[in-house]
Amino acid sequence: MSITFEPGHDSVEAVTIEIDDITAGLALRERSGFRFIASDRRFRLLDGSRFRRLNQLEAAARKMVLAHEAAERRRAA
Repeated sequence: MSITFEPGHDSVEAVTIEIDDITAGLALRERSGFRFIASDRRFRLLDGSRFRRLNQLEAAARKMVLAHEAAERRRAA
């Protein structure tokens, strides 16, 4: 996961989420954690989901990548 912070901000409101070389979307800070906004269709099932911690969001996004890759392999077979 790659987390990008804007320079000069003490309180970050949004975090860019990247899995491998894929920009998955944004994690928007909320009172009780983060809400995910997908920027790539592979992550649309997670769009709008809420996570207490960024590592939970990362794990869910990585599972989506693995599921997408498995589906692509089945289609190719």
